[in-house]
Amino acid sequence: MLQLTRKTDYALVALSHLGHRRAADAGPTSARRVSEAYNMPLPLLMNILKELAQARLVRSTRGATGGYELAVDPAEVNLLDVVTAIEGPVKLTPCCDDAPNVEHSCGLEANCPIQYSIRALHRRITGFMQQVTLHELMQDLPAPEPLVKLGLHAPDPQP
Repeated sequence: MLQLTRKTDYALVALSHLGHRRAADAGPTSARRVSEAYNMPLPLLMNILKELAQARLVRSTRGATGGYELAVDPAEVNLLDVVTAIEGPVKLTPCCDDAPNVEHSCGLEANCPIQYSIRALHRRITGFMQQVTLHELMQDLPAPEPLVKLGLHAPDPQP
């Protein structure tokens, strides 16, 4: 089953928090405050923030007024950027690895009846992930009505 890892989920929550702070011009915040706000394990969150800083998605500042802040506009960060920063390159199957000079063999490539289809599916999934921005995730809006009608998204419960 395809699903986001806990690390990626925490990264998205932290980035959303930092994005809202950026929109409010609130400046940097500590990993401890983010950890406490969402009940995330601090050591894990610190590692995640370090990985996001290495990917240049967040900026870290030391000192009494330091902390973490979003380094780019939320509309410029996409889901694929975050997943890649936390998990490494996305690949649906071994033959979908786009890295140069990497052996892609799963042992079936010579006679695989689905290799081109599975690669096309991989491109569609990663293409979709590139279209979903942090800005959109920060809005946390219900699915558009057509998705609900098609049964692709459960309707939100009525208050």
